[in-house]
Amino acid sequence: MKRAVILRHTLPDGSWHYDWLVQRSANPDDLVPTFRTDQTRPDQSGSFEAEQIGDHRALYLDHEGEVSGGRGEVARIVTGEVRSATWADDYIGFEIRYPGEVIVYLGEHLGSGRWNFTTR
Repeated sequence: MKRAVILRHTLPDGSWHYDWLVQRSANPDDLVPTFRTDQTRPDQSGSFEAEQIGDHRALYLDHEGEVSGGRGEVARIVTGEVRSATWADDYIGFEIRYPGEVIVYLGEHLGSGRWNFTTR
């Protein structure tokens, strides 16, 4: 089963954002594509922008607490199951089952690692 997780990442200076990890592969050795949103939760918004940041190790799908290197701490907000996914250079589509709901995400590449997602 491929998973998705939304983490609240609090930085040492007290500022915070959400990290949204969406697995492409269920292999625990594969890196997980990761998006950063400001203070917009991907599971609670009809439309939002996100920045694709460096892929994370799969251990972050379960990790809570301090992040190595003094980069703050993360708290898991919600975990879901990736039911389907389409990955292309200029388009991403996900169907993710969260507790109590299924959300379909349609992502359009804006350039420079920025994506605009709409949900239905």
